[in-house]
Amino acid sequence: MSFFQRLLQGTVAIGLGMAAWPSGLAAVEPGGIEFFENHIRPVLVQNCYKCHSEEAGKAKGELLLDTREGLLKGGEAGPTIVPGDPKASLLLKVVSYENEDLQMPPKNKLPDDAIAKLTKWIEMGAPDPRDGKSAEISDKGEFDIAKRKAEHWAWQSVPRDVQPPALDADAGWPRTSIDQFVLARLQQAKLSPSGPASRQTMIRRLYFDLTGLPPTPAEVEAFVSDTSPIAYENLVERLLASPHFGERWGQHWLDLVRFAETRGHEADYPIPQAYRYRNYVVRALNADVPYNDFVVEHVAGDMVKQPRLDQPPARMNRRRGRDFGISARRPIRRWTFVAMSATACTTRSTFTPRHS
Repeated sequence: MSFFQRLLQGTVAIGLGMAAWPSGLAAVEPGGIEFFENHIRPVLVQNCYKCHSEEAGKAKGELLLDTREGLLKGGEAGPTIVPGDPKASLLLKVVSYENEDLQMPPKNKLPDDAIAKLTKWIEMGAPDPRDGKSAEISDKGEFDIAKRKAEHWAWQSVPRDVQPPALDADAGWPRTSIDQFVLARLQQAKLSPSGPASRQTMIRRLYFDLTGLPPTPAEVEAFVSDTSPIAYENLVERLLASPHFGERWGQHWLDLVRFAETRGHEADYPIPQAYRYRNYVVRALNADVPYNDFVVEHVAGDMVKQPRLDQPPARMNRRRGRDFGISARRPIRRWTFVAMSATACTTRSTFTPRHS
């Protein structure tokens, strides 16, 4: 075989070998692959694969990092790396904690040495021998709004044509259409309705239900002696107007948001400004604030154009002058957010006015 034939065979062999090498790596020196295997793959496996790999069955942020294709494709935030350009590579920004809203790994920042190795690897052109297609995995479930609306009661319209059920007996007991529904269920359970409550019982029920406090003997006597046909309605309106109404029913909302005036654990020190939020809730209920407004005040209280402000204490007025808090030449209040800590160590935030 001539020298020319040997040279031709060698050239063909090299060309076939390069064609068989994973796409995009023909010009990569073996040292780049060795660098990836020794320094980059271990970092990805130990810190990324549990949330971004086919083996874990997860693709958080629609990102898979277990193949070269997935790494280059990126996820919801865009391409993960720009080979040869570390500064333009999102991966380095994320692991360097440059962005407060996007930091990976989420619990602990990578060691500086690992970040330096990632930087060098990208400068080398990001050599990566991991061939194959990226898995079809998504962390987004199918959102079928029509199905959800059909299944959840909150999306269903309130029927307006519901008729009270027909009653077999005790037709004189119901006073309202709601009573007819109650009586129908009682009859279904083979139970009889209770007789009418005495006036002494009625006033105690109303007081405990609306204010959480018992009526005084004088209040009981006044109600028992009231011969007005709307005595009951008048008593309800009076209790609804009582400041104790907000105190009684505000506790249910405070329980819902896990309000507490102390931290509630071994370092059980008090939260000095917590009472401001409690008082705000009481005032809101006593003012009959619509629920949608109440929620807006919680979510964006500092952006409400005409916020409902509590009056400063009288002693504060005396200290700073009678016009304190109402001068048009300076802000009346400034808004601050007070974190409400709960026994379960969760927090809620809401707005509360603070004297300027």
